[in-house]
Amino acid sequence: MTGPLSGFKIVELAIWVAGPSTTAVLGDWGADVIKLEDPRGGDPMRGMTVQPLDFPDLKMRPPFELDNRNKRSLAINLQHPDGRDVAHRLLQQADVFVTNLRLDALERLGLDYTTLSALNSRLVYATLNGYGHTGPERLRGAFDYAAGWARTGLMATIAEPGQNPPGQRPGMIDHAAGLALAGAISAALLAREKTGQGQEVRLSLFEMGLWMNAIDLTIGLLAGTPPRPERREDRANPLWNCYRCADDKWIYLVMIQSDRHWRDFCSALEHPEWLNDPKFSDSVARSKSRHELTAMIEAAIATRKRADWAAVFDKFELFWAPVQENSEVLEDPQALALDSFARLEHQTFKNFRVVRSPVRFAAKEVGPRTPAPELGQHTEEVVQELGLDWSEIAQLKESGALG
Repeated sequence: MTGPLSGFKIVELAIWVAGPSTTAVLGDWGADVIKLEDPRGGDPMRGMTVQPLDFPDLKMRPPFELDNRNKRSLAINLQHPDGRDVAHRLLQQADVFVTNLRLDALERLGLDYTTLSALNSRLVYATLNGYGHTGPERLRGAFDYAAGWARTGLMATIAEPGQNPPGQRPGMIDHAAGLALAGAISAALLAREKTGQGQEVRLSLFEMGLWMNAIDLTIGLLAGTPPRPERREDRANPLWNCYRCADDKWIYLVMIQSDRHWRDFCSALEHPEWLNDPKFSDSVARSKSRHELTAMIEAAIATRKRADWAAVFDKFELFWAPVQENSEVLEDPQALALDSFARLEHQTFKNFRVVRSPVRFAAKEVGPRTPAPELGQHTEEVVQELGLDWSEIAQLKESGALG
């Protein structure tokens, strides 16, 4: 096993996306991750299945596979006293505990920070919830769609005026939170190397959404009025907008410093006369004439296919990107050059790939190593590492403490 976190043992008690994605990243970085799951069904994300076109009689679990690679599954009944005892023994040897269960549920299970830090003072205790760890909604359940997307202003701000609130795709804020929490855990482990003491690390989906919306919110804090949704036709900078090409494919121009790019942009669109028009002389003038200029750019872009514009825009070193569909992203040459879709050995599927987490370490090979485990696949293996013999394991299974 390689990676900067090789040798660290992570215990996860988490479901759905945000918590499991945290430990998937830590596993990518080399940590040994043990996933605690209820023997009566495990992580509910296991039920999110699809039927592959090549194997219509099989069911795959892409979301579960994505966020549970690199892990070992321990089927354990934490509501059983003997199950809790096994969990405590495991956590006494662990470096990190990651959970996204509600705070009151953790207290009932004896897995709260106060209890576990008394058992293991070096433990880094990382907890993620919906709305934060203080305040009147600390125990309120949430998914990222509610706490991170709708509640924080992101949903309403992205929508154009008069349009329905837009949806987000699954796990967008969850995955951002997971990466952030993985970084915070790494910082806490570094602090432990200096002090010898573990600590509690906290993150919430609500605060993650606030951070993702931080520029607009900070404008509101300092200027008194936060930005409001705007129509595409009303953008102050027409060179920072999306346009439809002749083949009905879209491009997004991102020339934030429009004065810097204006001359090359006019040359690229073969409209040098725009340079002499006083209505477009600088960014202030173009903003005042935004509606006229946006319409003119629309007409120009609509004359060619996106692939044709790609060559032109790159020739003039303009800042832009194709608005790609997912099917195009899967074949994107830059993604393939980065090896962004890691191939893993799977017992059922030959061409088994998952998306890599984005952080790379030049000194170490990191990334997905093994596919997600079956429920309880490593139960005996993990408890044997704790020193339990086969007779003890059999007794725990018979009592229902282990699955």
